[in-house]
Amino acid sequence: MTDSTLQKSFLITCSQGFLFMFLVSMWFVYTPVLFDYINITKTQYGFTGVIFGVANILTNQIATRFLIPKIGTTNALVLSRSMFALIPFLIFFFSNLQLLFLFSLFWGMAIGIQSPSMFTQIAILEEKTNKILNPIFKASIGLGTLLGAVFSSWCLAFDFNPTLVFLGVGILIIFSILAVITFGLPRSFDYINESPNFALPSRKVFLFAVNLMIWYAIIGIILNWSSVWLVEDLLASIYLAGFIVIFFQFGEISGNLAGGKLLKKYSDKLVGPYFSIIGATILFLSIINMNIYLIFFSVMVFGFLTSNIIPIVYRRVVKVSNEPVPIIISHISSISFAGIIFGPALTGFSADLFGLTFNMYALCVAVLLLSINLIIIMNLYAIKES
Repeated sequence: MTDSTLQKSFLITCSQGFLFMFLVSMWFVYTPVLFDYINITKTQYGFTGVIFGVANILTNQIATRFLIPKIGTTNALVLSRSMFALIPFLIFFFSNLQLLFLFSLFWGMAIGIQSPSMFTQIAILEEKTNKILNPIFKASIGLGTLLGAVFSSWCLAFDFNPTLVFLGVGILIIFSILAVITFGLPRSFDYINESPNFALPSRKVFLFAVNLMIWYAIIGIILNWSSVWLVEDLLASIYLAGFIVIFFQFGEISGNLAGGKLLKKYSDKLVGPYFSIIGATILFLSIINMNIYLIFFSVMVFGFLTSNIIPIVYRRVVKVSNEPVPIIISHISSISFAGIIFGPALTGFSADLFGLTFNMYALCVAVLLLSINLIIIMNLYAIKES
């Protein structure tokens, strides 16, 4: 296999992350519209996150321990793509609370297959090419989230039918399967027939994974609830619903693209948790002001300064652990994705009691505490740092 083959495989993996988050970002921006379509409460919407998260974690374990070792990450990506592409279209088409719960279950299962497949592929490609690829992959995911929010805001501004919008994007994602089949990671590089036995994560893997779990909860709150917060608490127009996601992702993409150079020049503690402390402080102060344009700018700065937390944690845990990569990815993704369950869900429950603005303050405090905790853990394993 040539370097060009690995480059194509990396681009395909990035494109699949891009398209997935494009669709997910659209879904989050359309959340206020969904509330009107189905007439649900914040608590009910939070419960869909619980269903999604539980299905995600259980399927993640099945995928990493049985499915991916048997069929490979590329085939697993094809399977997950086929499962989730049209789910948002079906939810808007039927506009039914019970079906929303059911489709959240299937969507969680699909993502439970997709996430470990993509992260395992990136780990394989980093190992084969000896290059830092995680920040670039993270940037492709951020770009999908950014453009998905922009596209959704444009569709909302012109009042396009959401059912037709999601149908078109779902069909596009189905066609992208052909690219995965043709140019995806070759079978010779994949982890085939290497089914790991069940094992509990080591202490060091567990500590990093718990930090990542909290971070995923924070990201889930921003993506799930920022559009509702803008419309309800800040009284923004509906076409501005996706603007926090847009500014956050613009900052995050910029940070990810600069991540490789920053990590070569500075320590991962500075680029990761120390930057995040600054970002959380800036965002907290802007919320006190409650000026929507200042908040947009602060969210962009926050996105830039916190953008490399996830890549840094993944790279650090691979360095300090002696376990095989598939097992590390399985432990990290299983534990960290639990944040998808309790983050948005707790926000939904507490929003009915205290309001979303309170939750945005709590988000900033959580980032501050998470960053301090991550500094302590990284100091604990500093001897392993390259």
